[in-house]
Amino acid sequence: RKAAPWEPRTLAALELPGAMAEASAARPSEGTGRPNRWIMFVAGQRVCPLCSFCTFFLTGMLFALVFVREAIEKSDAIFSFDAQVVRSDVDVQRYYAFRAARGEELQTGCGDEQHQARGVCEDDEQCEWSSQRCEDKQVCPHPDPKPRQSMLLYRGAPAWAGIVYEAKNGRSLLDDDMLGYIDKFERILLTTANGAVNSSGDLSPWDQDWCLKAYPAGNDGHPGKCAATLSVLNLFSMNAHGRQVTARQVAEGFTAAGPLSCLCSDADALCSVCTPEGGLKGFGGDPAHFSLDAWPADVVSCAARYAAQNADSAEQRANRTQKESMCSRTLTGSSVQDLLPVLTSLCAWKPTCQWEPPGGGFCSSTAFYRATDGDGLVEGAEKERVMSRMCDEQDLKWMGMRKSFLPASFDCQSEDKKAQFARTTFFPGGDGKDAEGENFETNYVGGMRGWFMSEQALEMQIEKESGGDLRVMLFSASTLRQQFLGILIVDMCLSITSLVLVWAYMWWTLESAFLASCAMFEILFSLPVAMSLWTVICRQQIQFFQMLTVYMILGIGADDAFILQDAWLQSRYLGGEETDGDWKTRFAWAYKRSFNAMAVTTATTCGSFLIGAFSPLPQVRDFCIFAAVVVFVDWVFCETFFASAIVVHERFLGCGFQKGQCMGPGCCCGLWRCCAAACCKSLVGEIPPPGAPPQKRAMERWFEGSLFNSLVKGRCGFIVLWCVVIIGMCANAGISLRTATKANPQGRESLDTIRGAEILANEFTVFGVPAVSMVWGLDDEQPISEWGSTHADNVASHSPAAIASF
Repeated sequence: RKAAPWEPRTLAALELPGAMAEASAARPSEGTGRPNRWIMFVAGQRVCPLCSFCTFFLTGMLFALVFVREAIEKSDAIFSFDAQVVRSDVDVQRYYAFRAARGEELQTGCGDEQHQARGVCEDDEQCEWSSQRCEDKQVCPHPDPKPRQSMLLYRGAPAWAGIVYEAKNGRSLLDDDMLGYIDKFERILLTTANGAVNSSGDLSPWDQDWCLKAYPAGNDGHPGKCAATLSVLNLFSMNAHGRQVTARQVAEGFTAAGPLSCLCSDADALCSVCTPEGGLKGFGGDPAHFSLDAWPADVVSCAARYAAQNADSAEQRANRTQKESMCSRTLTGSSVQDLLPVLTSLCAWKPTCQWEPPGGGFCSSTAFYRATDGDGLVEGAEKERVMSRMCDEQDLKWMGMRKSFLPASFDCQSEDKKAQFARTTFFPGGDGKDAEGENFETNYVGGMRGWFMSEQALEMQIEKESGGDLRVMLFSASTLRQQFLGILIVDMCLSITSLVLVWAYMWWTLESAFLASCAMFEILFSLPVAMSLWTVICRQQIQFFQMLTVYMILGIGADDAFILQDAWLQSRYLGGEETDGDWKTRFAWAYKRSFNAMAVTTATTCGSFLIGAFSPLPQVRDFCIFAAVVVFVDWVFCETFFASAIVVHERFLGCGFQKGQCMGPGCCCGLWRCCAAACCKSLVGEIPPPGAPPQKRAMERWFEGSLFNSLVKGRCGFIVLWCVVIIGMCANAGISLRTATKANPQGRESLDTIRGAEILANEFTVFGVPAVSMVWGLDDEQPISEWGSTHADNVASHSPAAIASF
């Protein structure tokens, strides 16, 4: 009888209408026909039993080798991690057209493509080879640097090192105890380096072996000392002891200000050469009538010493060429008369000439190394004065230091003036050659007891001592590779874990380690094949997001393998007369049945991705096209390599055992089924007798039984439920949609590298104080006639017509 609508039904209980039943009876079963030539080749019946399997395997290996060869030849050029511009946009096209019209798209001179070869660069008299690239030869060449006077170069760029600090639990980095933790951290790091050793196992203190050095002017025999670092602690270092050390170092010549440093003193008062009205004492506007009589005697004597110390003999001046005269001019060797324009502008600001921290201006020392020269920090009224000065927009020097060390979110208008972030930057010293940078990374930074690991241990120590209120994050040109390598190792382990889990699940489901391994080969090798097509044929670079397709294809490839294997298993009892009990006809039936199913799903998946090819965003477009290629290649591999692997497994690895026995189907993988059967027999069912059709698996029984019955009985309720869910989700999305208030996180904030990069990008300006750049044009016929030191020597060389146009 026909079941009532409310009675539970199974798939087998459903009855087809008369016409459909007759058509079904008249229609041959799925997979009709004998094996064609292609199927016979896949099954290994055209040449040899293993020829098709080996052919498809070697084809995948060949494409992989092509991609590896392309990657080796082009190195990093085959990958691109830069954000691509939307060149289809009209405004972007106009921008690039404007650059091309100005010639900015083409490199000329020493920076063109021909000069990238070292030999061509060295043969050109206008060029010089420096830091692995060709550059214009300097007009004023610098003398050979003294030991560690230059920044140590690492891969052609300074090997900078930076520390980012973050206050936690509502604390402020400007609190006395928080500054104390930072002081302790930097004092240890920049001296003993927390016991860091070199590759020989010897202790290598930072301040003795690696710090950038400063040398005094006019004293060539001085051994030099560690140069000042750009530390947030500099803002609070000028207590009485700090000012005394700064005054002594400036007197020794550790200054780039020359005679200007003579104006400085220990008092927080107006510069002694300036008038309260903002003028310069003894100067009425005419250099010829300038007099030093109104200046303090100590300032006059100090300026005289500088003039005598840096004066050149008359004979040396007479023998100098015009270029040598121009290149020899420095602020240190300037006279007071040369500095009158500077002093006049200085006094107009009514500044204080108290000794200042490094980077503060002409009243600072180039060698105030906080780790060894500092003793405590300012407190009380002196600290309040510092907070006031760095928030004074008229005091450009202190405002610039605040913006360099403290974040943009620092609120000068608030009463408590809290700072959640701060940064410190320092440099190792070297000879300006890349070889020393490689030695620095290999023999000092790396290693289990090297500088990087010692710094990491010091970070943990200071963070623990602060009770979790302070977080310290290191950034360094020489450690970024190690830091990102550590992140990549963790991510690689997670990726390998996902691959192993998928492979283990396929082993469990396919009941064959061989088939699971072949399915994993099919999945993974679809990527290098697609990459070789993408790079060799399409001549495109591989983007970062395209690498993520591996996780997508893991699921799709495993599904394809399951479909083909299920069709092969079902051919034993669903093939009917079409199979005749012969494995060849069974394989043909299973191949055709799965081919159509996988072709439909592959076509819909590829079609969905190819829609993204019309996106104007290059990242989206490239990802979608590449993903479609990967899915298509995986389908081809499944219909060729994995299909032939099923035949190989059936003919050579079946072992003749029944399921549930050790060494069952797929050799050693039968043990897994035995273990599962011992725990829960319902998962695997009873062992069928020899010759009997295999029983349906637990999932198949659940789908056609409990799940189907539930869907039939509650079909109206399920429809209503999902309609309500969809409408609710759409309404929630519409109500909650709003403009983002902050950028998405770049990664896990628990990683110092990721969190520090976000802080630097969002809280700090790249160049500190914003600046305005001005460019002066030179006349083609008479660009510069001579160099002078007074206003009378400055002869204008311009076109009167150009002046009139303004």
